[in-house]
Amino acid sequence: MKRVLCMAVSAALLGCAGSAFAITDSETNASIPFSFSSPGARSLGMAGAFLGLADDATAAYTNPAGLTQLVQTEISLEARHTSYSTPFIDGGEAPIAGFNANGLNINEADSSNTNLSYLSVVIPHDRWAFAFYRHELARFETDFSSLNGAIVDEFRLFPFRSIADLKIVSFGAAAAFKASDRVSLGFGLSRYDFRFDTATVRIDDVDQGDLSIASRQFQNGDDNAYGFNLGARFKLSDSLSLGATYRKAPRFDYRAVNVLYSDVDGNPLPSPQVIASFDKVRFDIPDIFGVGLSWRPTDAFVVNFDVDRVLYSQLTDDVNTLFDIQDAANQLKLEDGTEVHLGAEYTFANMSAPFSLRAGMWHDPRHSVGFRGAVSDAPDAVLATLFAGGRGSENHFTFGGGWAFKSFQLDFGADMSDGLDTYSMSGVYRF
Repeated sequence: MKRVLCMAVSAALLGCAGSAFAITDSETNASIPFSFSSPGARSLGMAGAFLGLADDATAAYTNPAGLTQLVQTEISLEARHTSYSTPFIDGGEAPIAGFNANGLNINEADSSNTNLSYLSVVIPHDRWAFAFYRHELARFETDFSSLNGAIVDEFRLFPFRSIADLKIVSFGAAAAFKASDRVSLGFGLSRYDFRFDTATVRIDDVDQGDLSIASRQFQNGDDNAYGFNLGARFKLSDSLSLGATYRKAPRFDYRAVNVLYSDVDGNPLPSPQVIASFDKVRFDIPDIFGVGLSWRPTDAFVVNFDVDRVLYSQLTDDVNTLFDIQDAANQLKLEDGTEVHLGAEYTFANMSAPFSLRAGMWHDPRHSVGFRGAVSDAPDAVLATLFAGGRGSENHFTFGGGWAFKSFQLDFGADMSDGLDTYSMSGVYRF
């Protein structure tokens, strides 16, 4: 048993380049930033609180029922720059008996990307409105390494280098119908394109200067699937509106392989040994329920409040183990989380080109996979160590602004937190 476990551990830290929601027992599967925030710089400046307002082209994705408020054809485009850090275990020690992760060293790898995050066209017609859009739901790249091998009692977790590339883009169509002066309904259908590639190498005998590959792990997939979203918007009064949405997201399949090249003593094997190989590991994007309230006490001022329930637990159903320790892998859990968004906008309407100021804050619950069971043996301690570096819940603070011209609107926004900063510029052209 100990020999099998040691071989598994020698490969376990290979998992540092997993996807946050690629459900294998790879350690940083818990740490990839995955934001369900509403698109658009205007929404970003108001902390993503937009379900009850939903009065521009980004409603096609956020709450399609809001599209009935538009009276002109609109083209919307957004670019985002995102900076993020990925925590990982970088040495230290952890015991099996009375497991305590305080002895582990947690480092962070900084990464960033700039992308065209949203594009849409909205065509209103009488009581109907139609929209087509492209939305980049996830874009993650990272490359990090550690020369420090962590110790779990007598077991050494070898140094490693990991690279990862994840991209999820949705192409959708939405329709909205104004059922009455106070009620609008919306529906959207999206095709999601998924690409996922990781490679991790674990190195043995670093201290002796005689480098050898102990193991390699690969995760890769190229898949597509369909999802849908439903929306409703209710005008409760001249100053108050309520929005509600449900987004059913798809699941994808990808391949994961774990290969050993040396034994527990660091001696090369006669031929590589495949510890695990899965052709259909599930990557399940969580479903979301949301409700939002928008209050406009004056023509110039609006306050938005959203609550979103994210079904993160879908990500850890039936965890696949790459390391032949299924009982321990079953203790990797992720609980459903609730996002709370509060944002406001004030418009200086007396200017020749009205200018709006925006600010807000929102709470992002923990959505890192963690070991949730009691640590009673070595396999438990190994996975508890590997998943000790996940990021916890965070509070985000946002601000932004925008100018509205006769047929064009330009907006900017920023979202700041300890582990993730987002900057956005977007424009809307109406004709």
